[in-house]
Amino acid sequence: MSALSAQQHSDLLPEAFATFTDPPAEARPMMRWWWFGAGMSTADIDDQLASMHRSGLGGVELAFVYPLDPAPGPAFLSQEMLHLVGHAARRGRDLGLRVDLTLGSGWSYGGAHVPPELAAQRLWWDQRTIGPGAARLRIGSRWPQEHVVAAYVGEGSPGEGPEDYQQVELTGAEVVVPPGAGPRTLLLAVAGPTGQQVKRAANGAEGPVLDHYSAEAIAHHLRAVGEPLLAAAGAKNITAVFCDSLEVYHADWTPSMVAEFIARRGYDPLPVLYRLRVDHPEAAGLRADYYRTLSELQEESFLTPVRSWAREHGVAFRVQNYGRPPARVSGYRCADLVEGEGWGWRGIPETKWASSAAHHLGRPVVSSETWTWVASPSFRARPIDLKGEAHEHLLLGVNQLIGHGWPFSPRAAVDPGWAFYAAGALSDRNAWWAAAPELFGYLTRLSALLRTGEHVADVALWLPYEDTYAAFGPDCAANLWRGSVAQIGAQVPAMLREAGYDFDVVDAQTSVESITRRHRVVVLAGSKLLSAQDADHLRAITARGCPVVVVDSPVLPEARHVAAAELLRVIGDVVAPDAAVDHPDVGVLHRRHEAGEVYLVVNTGPRPVAARLQPRTPYGGWETWDAHSGAVSHRGSGEIRLALAPYEASVVVTSPRPPLDRERSHPRPESVHGPHGGAFATGGGGAGPTWQLSDWQLTEPGGRSRPVRLPHVWEEDGLDGVVGTATYTTTVTCEGVLPEHLVLDPAGLPVPPRTARQPQSYQAHAAEPLGVVAVVRVNGEQAGVLWDHPHRLRVGHLLREGANQIELQVSGTSVAGLRDERWREVYRQATAVHGRRFTMQEIDLADEPTRTGIFVVPQLR
Repeated sequence: MSALSAQQHSDLLPEAFATFTDPPAEARPMMRWWWFGAGMSTADIDDQLASMHRSGLGGVELAFVYPLDPAPGPAFLSQEMLHLVGHAARRGRDLGLRVDLTLGSGWSYGGAHVPPELAAQRLWWDQRTIGPGAARLRIGSRWPQEHVVAAYVGEGSPGEGPEDYQQVELTGAEVVVPPGAGPRTLLLAVAGPTGQQVKRAANGAEGPVLDHYSAEAIAHHLRAVGEPLLAAAGAKNITAVFCDSLEVYHADWTPSMVAEFIARRGYDPLPVLYRLRVDHPEAAGLRADYYRTLSELQEESFLTPVRSWAREHGVAFRVQNYGRPPARVSGYRCADLVEGEGWGWRGIPETKWASSAAHHLGRPVVSSETWTWVASPSFRARPIDLKGEAHEHLLLGVNQLIGHGWPFSPRAAVDPGWAFYAAGALSDRNAWWAAAPELFGYLTRLSALLRTGEHVADVALWLPYEDTYAAFGPDCAANLWRGSVAQIGAQVPAMLREAGYDFDVVDAQTSVESITRRHRVVVLAGSKLLSAQDADHLRAITARGCPVVVVDSPVLPEARHVAAAELLRVIGDVVAPDAAVDHPDVGVLHRRHEAGEVYLVVNTGPRPVAARLQPRTPYGGWETWDAHSGAVSHRGSGEIRLALAPYEASVVVTSPRPPLDRERSHPRPESVHGPHGGAFATGGGGAGPTWQLSDWQLTEPGGRSRPVRLPHVWEEDGLDGVVGTATYTTTVTCEGVLPEHLVLDPAGLPVPPRTARQPQSYQAHAAEPLGVVAVVRVNGEQAGVLWDHPHRLRVGHLLREGANQIELQVSGTSVAGLRDERWREVYRQATAVHGRRFTMQEIDLADEPTRTGIFVVPQLR
């Protein structure tokens, strides 16, 4: 360390800085690797794994989905397919890549091997009007394997809405109805398979989704699918087996349901089961008990057996534990590796659900499915989109990014290659891929750093399960994450984050010790009902000195009750904001170390921001670290002021002791980055001589050369729809003082509107001076890649007195390739041969105009 320059070591947290400077390989982003069944070879596998490794990725998750090649190809679990799985796993291990394995094809778990009795089950309700007389009614079924669980009669016709019903006798296939007065409603609870088939299945993997409340069903699946897949891959080559988000629609029954309910809840549900269907005054209690039982069965009969099986085979179990069935956040304790998905740092996406569980379970790594809908359609996403969305995941507590994803594509496939039906398509078939190593290296540094220390969140946000369960009705989604987030609402989470507080979501299965150790206050928002277990848990938390604040609800009378508008003031009486920033677009994540604090500070908006960070923890000195270069960019001891470009992040480190280097202790207004010399600061944003670069020569992707004047937009100069790389070349003469930086200054350019249709489709929309990346060469030597705000690159070390040649090799996106009828024909043929297994997401957006080229006049400063 003593031989390093001042920029290359940290005075405050040297151990964390060592991880940041030289991050371990396991912190690299991974990719979900979609296999489309046919058209594969071992050479293609080797080629794509090698490309991933060169690009700075750390591993793959094998995901087997629908076929795209008209040829049948190897069937799922055939010997040919298993051979390819084994080859990929071994080759990945040889390259030092992590390989994870999805235990099935498509989602959710299931397939042709699942018999009707082990398929996902549901209740449906048959309602009809009957007369006043006694009757014996024969019961028919709509489908095989259906049976009537219970029958009820209520006074009045369905239109009058009877609330109360009496259970009546079932005798074989008949309902015995006693006499009554006037018209009555007969209500039948009928159980049977949901009929749901595995989505996006490979050839040979089609079939019903299995019953996620049945240990027998999951054991059968593991024998039929898990064993041959893992045996082919070789357990020594696999890090984890994987289960994607739970999307088992309408599954609210299992054959053992009544017995399990009686054992867990202490009463027989059948006499009152109709309250699942009818708005009875006591329906809330029955529904809460019913769906809570399903949550428990999902943990005990699905998650726990998969984890046990994985451990027996020497691999970990990674899961996205949310969706349907109604999975609880605390259910992550039944898995080894915790994963979420979704962005939105002010809210509670599935990513926050997962990271909260990881923090309380003491799991140092929490992953997220990242870029699921980024800048739709496929191949439209740019590096700045990927960086911007990744920041949102990191702010939510994630420190392992798993990209969604890399489509397996034969090299012979028409450009830009095969794509999954949902954006993004994040492979080397993107024209801008020259920026990928720097992008992934940047994200690796941040991911590695955010595995050090302990996450700080002063607030625990209680999940209103009782209200959510009670709100589930017939044919409901029964999604506990979605329902709980809706109950809480958007206001409270956003208020907390924007005020400088972070939070974890917790439930009654989160230990009192963990909650009171990690948090200073518990907030109940959206809770109008509390189970006895919830109330006891909250009282135990209060008894240990952690106050409970209830927002806009009368529950738990002994707690502090406030209106939402007063929440921040009341929390402030308990604990001041942890890390406040005076701008609503700037988010902060805090990790605490024994010797100091680490703050990830991110401008999540499209405009430059000047902000002040106010940590609650006292400090004597601070540093900023640059994730592009792995260097210390600044040191200081006073107020922490930051100038952040659009979608720029800065790592701020504080310590009780002052920095050792007093010469660099004065605040500077702007931090920028570059691969040569690392992060640096400019006094006043570019004082000193400026060279406007002119007289450019353009070499088009097809090879034709001609002079052009900058700014230059391909689509306005005869290159509309062209995919590839064009080279802009000029010569500049430098005499006397040599300039230091090449700058593409977007000042004066308009901020474009967000054009993504779907709210979950992330898109950066700052003023961009470049479309979309430029490899910069000075006098024949590569200086770096421009793709990211603030679009400055250190080039002074490559310049010389006299004439200097500057080259910018510019590449856009590959989305224009989707307009090619040959590309679209691949998807038409796949549907014609294999049936409609997918619909390409927002493919019409591929026809929208793109902007490629250089949109400002480059400068040397």
